[in-house]
Amino acid sequence: MATNLDRATASSRSSLSSSNSSERPYSVTNPIKILRQLVINNIEHYQRAKGSYAERFYVAFCLIEQETDAVQPALESIEGIAPEFDFDPQVPGNGYRSLVKVVDSCINRLTQIARYISINRDGLLFRSSHYCKEIEAFGKVLSQLRVVLCYAQKLLGFSDLGQLFPDMTALEQIPQDMMLEIQALDRECFYGRCLGFQFCDSMWQPLQTVAVALASFGEGYHKYEGPLSRVASSFFHGSRYLTNPEARAKQVVSVTNHSNVEFCKAFWSITEGDVIAEMCNLMAGSVAINKLIQIQPHNFELEAVDGSEMVTIVPPCAHTGPAPVQIRLICFVEREGQAWLNDAGTPGTNNASEKKAPEQPPSPMSRGLLIHIHGGGFVAHTSKSHEIYLRSWARDLGVPIVSIDYSLAPEQPFPRAFEECFFAYAWAIKNAPYLGSTGERICLVGDSAGGNLATAVAMRAASYGIRPPDGIVPIYTPFRVHYIPSPSRMMSLLDPLLPIGILIRCLSAYAGVENEVLSDELAQAIIQKANEKLHRSQPPPPESDDSEEDNYEDDEDDDDLNENNTLPLEWDDSASVHTGSEQISVNGSVLSGHHGMSQADSPIMESVDMSKLDMGDVELATEHGVLSTTSAMSNHIMHGHNGSATHETIAVVDPCDIPRPSSPHIGANTNHHPSVFTSEAMHGDVDAHTDISLDSPEHHNTNKKPLLKDNLHLDLSSVGKGSKVRDEGVQSPSYVTSPIRRFKEVPIMKNSYMSPMIADDELLKGLPPVHIIACALDPLLDDSITFAKRLRALNTPVSLEVIDKLPHGFLNFSLVGKECKAASMVVVQHIMQILYGGHQSSDDEFTHLE
Repeated sequence: MATNLDRATASSRSSLSSSNSSERPYSVTNPIKILRQLVINNIEHYQRAKGSYAERFYVAFCLIEQETDAVQPALESIEGIAPEFDFDPQVPGNGYRSLVKVVDSCINRLTQIARYISINRDGLLFRSSHYCKEIEAFGKVLSQLRVVLCYAQKLLGFSDLGQLFPDMTALEQIPQDMMLEIQALDRECFYGRCLGFQFCDSMWQPLQTVAVALASFGEGYHKYEGPLSRVASSFFHGSRYLTNPEARAKQVVSVTNHSNVEFCKAFWSITEGDVIAEMCNLMAGSVAINKLIQIQPHNFELEAVDGSEMVTIVPPCAHTGPAPVQIRLICFVEREGQAWLNDAGTPGTNNASEKKAPEQPPSPMSRGLLIHIHGGGFVAHTSKSHEIYLRSWARDLGVPIVSIDYSLAPEQPFPRAFEECFFAYAWAIKNAPYLGSTGERICLVGDSAGGNLATAVAMRAASYGIRPPDGIVPIYTPFRVHYIPSPSRMMSLLDPLLPIGILIRCLSAYAGVENEVLSDELAQAIIQKANEKLHRSQPPPPESDDSEEDNYEDDEDDDDLNENNTLPLEWDDSASVHTGSEQISVNGSVLSGHHGMSQADSPIMESVDMSKLDMGDVELATEHGVLSTTSAMSNHIMHGHNGSATHETIAVVDPCDIPRPSSPHIGANTNHHPSVFTSEAMHGDVDAHTDISLDSPEHHNTNKKPLLKDNLHLDLSSVGKGSKVRDEGVQSPSYVTSPIRRFKEVPIMKNSYMSPMIADDELLKGLPPVHIIACALDPLLDDSITFAKRLRALNTPVSLEVIDKLPHGFLNFSLVGKECKAASMVVVQHIMQILYGGHQSSDDEFTHLE
């Protein structure tokens, strides 16, 4: 079975990385030449044609012709210098290359539309309304991309050749207005009809669904307080945003510009609702073990790698003092050492999505252990929302997976999450036998924000002298928590999953930086200044009659509905559906107790009804006294991020209590064992139970002056506001939020554990082999390229793989797109290289997969 997995993974890597291994030399001349020929053909036709849409087609094609002339020099310039920024010739990829690819994709789409129009424009079934809006929309995208390329060229002047980020000295020299101008660019054209045009075709429906959900959820978020009211409002408005791409784009830009981090938390936590979580778990498949474990905040000791001394591991204390840390254990089959987890089940709990306890003896311990840290921009998500791929990983890898739940910003900014992840990592390697692994090989993996935390944890493990992981796999990771411009980060202007407003808020929340709000007047002044600089060398647009100021309106709305549009996501937090996983609260050492004991007699745990716990300060009675945790921390541990009480039981383990081993499944060489507190010790005698949770007709004016091609001029002010030439200037969002200035003022921005890219050399030299997975079209691509270069310069083992045509967060779409599934298999292959040392695993590791 392992051989089949390797064969499938090799095929996946070939399909995703073919452009990386043997990428054809890109030439901007041929695609633009072909597009110009088609555009001129359509211009000549529509200049003579009559009809309600002839003039709109004519204007659109004339502007596209001028845009191609304007964009070609910048494209050729960036294309020529982009190879200088690659990691190496075998892995071509950086933000400059990505910008060229995005423009290439836009030109290809324009070519397809222009060719179709030229062939079918005289046909009776030709949908003039639909294709007119399509050509206008992609024309606006090309115009905005031209402006983005202009700013990318400016960035070249602030960094050395081969450096994607300016150094701090150069950063101080970047005009503040330039960075604000980039933020203030009109982005609506990227979130309407052209949403996700740069990605593979299989991502179209998922991205459309996310955009519709975001727009409709934002509609009700600020109007209603209760979650049910917000969900009902989302359903009500969903159909409108599904059929009206322009309204959806306007709403998405407004939401990402104006909403705070709490909105991000609420929206991203939708996937943790009972209904959606259960659907995802059913699609991902069942597992034998899916338990939550809570580690109590007590000191424990680990032997140093050199054996010279014992290292004391202290619990996380930043901001709110000591508090429990929660992890989730996922295992495809029950293994030796995991028997104590069976005592954590609650009678009567619906465990439909889990496998029933096997009658045969448990499988032997796995030699490997995977420790996972989830993403979510440091502000959202838990291990539950990432089960969609963790379950399949548990099946494919054949090892137990420990996924760490950490406290979220902005309530708990850096270093709280980092401290909790390190504490959980140290506990896991100490107690690996009780997680079903001998711990011979340990892999640390994190996606997005989790990759940042995983790298920081490995650095601290090396600096503390405890056992580091055998390898790290950071996936599309922000290695520098700072608002510093780079060519790939400029792609957040058009990214549907990581727009610029969300990216800035997440980084600032983790760093503890407050947002800075600009007034309407200042934002307008910045944009007006940008217009003047960009068009200083261009002649002014021709004057027009008042009649020319009328906006074109559509008379074929029904014709515009795309049959491929997807339905909006549905959320039902009140449905009586269980996630199929159980939550166990465990104190830092391994659990004591015999597998054959009853729940009443076992010292391991008793079920706790988490919905009855007081959500104020929670007192944990221990043999060392009473520990008090703040309400913010207890709310994170005991409740989901959407505010509903978790339905999973928790097992509590204490790191400082180390009785003699008593489980028959634990090896004789194990000299520690976690003891579990009872529910009475935590909050009195509570009976366990599970809560049930749940375009109008167009007016054609025949008196208008004839439009001449020579009278049409490029102008930023026409971008996003229709094809007609205007002179009123670019329309900005109502305000722009930016922590740019504040980022420079916060000393913690230089902390090595918050931004591994700028960590001290000695910390980076202590890292194990690092397998970096990046996406070519991800705003965070340059983070991965720069960090890989830094590690290579320090002789730290590093490999880099760049996945093409997929967005940030592709792991969460692995069940809905074949390319995302193939990319997930590439990640699995890198994890296997760490877990099995690059050698083929023995058959007994995969006997359960046959």
